[in-house]
Amino acid sequence: MNGVGSPNRGEKLSRGEKLNLNNWQTQVRKGLLDIVILNLLRHGQCHGYEMVQTFKRIQGLKIREGNIYPILARLQTDGLVTSYSEASHDGPPRKYFRLTELGEKALIDMNAHWDHVIESIQSIRKGTDR
Repeated sequence: MNGVGSPNRGEKLSRGEKLNLNNWQTQVRKGLLDIVILNLLRHGQCHGYEMVQTFKRIQGLKIREGNIYPILARLQTDGLVTSYSEASHDGPPRKYFRLTELGEKALIDMNAHWDHVIESIQSIRKGTDR
């Protein structure tokens, strides 16, 4: 390990450090779910199962169907999404979600912030932040 608590190049993480990396990855995923869900809904309404299937195709963002509904409920409480039920040919009615006007405005701000964060991280990684 070097002086700042990260491995030197070529040095592998120990088992304990790997567990911390897994925790970090989990926290990153949790932090990104709102912006990813809102961006999905920006392209049109969909139901929770559709969202979960999309998440499964994005490495690092897998989520179980039961875990997405509390997030959607919070986004609805915050006024960022709205929902409605529609009959399904495959079983019980499906609950569809879509962005509200407030959600669209919030997403613009969230995407701008995300873009700034990514640019700043890339600058730091390249050593051009000084």
